[in-house]
Amino acid sequence: MLSAVFGFSSPQSAKEIPLVSFAADASPSLTHTWTALNDPVMGGKSHSTVSVSDGVLKFVGTCAIVPSLGAPGFITAQTGRGYGPGALGNETFVDVSSCEGLTMVAKDYTKGYKGYRFSFGNGHAPGGFHAYGFKANLHPPAGSFGAVSIPFANFTDNWNGATGKAIHSCAERPEFCPDHSTLTNMKTISIWGEGVEGDVHLEVKSIAGYGCAK
Repeated sequence: MLSAVFGFSSPQSAKEIPLVSFAADASPSLTHTWTALNDPVMGGKSHSTVSVSDGVLKFVGTCAIVPSLGAPGFITAQTGRGYGPGALGNETFVDVSSCEGLTMVAKDYTKGYKGYRFSFGNGHAPGGFHAYGFKANLHPPAGSFGAVSIPFANFTDNWNGATGKAIHSCAERPEFCPDHSTLTNMKTISIWGEGVEGDVHLEVKSIAGYGCAK
């Protein structure tokens, strides 16, 4: 279990550790520069915009079919210079290695887009090709802001680079779990619209570690 590996706290002592905030008065340790990255390969047609205003990250766009592949591409809102060999920059993130997972305060304006995903770090499973980072499905509340939590056990760096879907989860295969070093400083974070054709409109107020021991 991840709790045994990383020393997670009991429910009585657990707390949240802020990781990312979009508030104007947020601590510099919680603020980062966010940009859009759309599917650049094989003639991808997806597009998105990413902006921060009024204390909210706004991620708006369309995940479209890549004509040469006949399958949906991807769009991302990313910070920390993205993922892949040599992509990690000098961003520093708060240590959430004592936590059980991540919680996000967000709102999905589409009320039903099924391709939201969340990733961090630059983990790379053997044979993963373009799949870098620890990724999990994201199911934000629709229509109004609310908190959605993703246990670290849901993340894996063994995912399909074409669809974003997990091949083996951390819960299934511990070798694909987020490692302690990455949770100490994620260096890069991305919110995705991936593998599902459709319009994307997600707004995020904050991201934090939950169930943290310190």
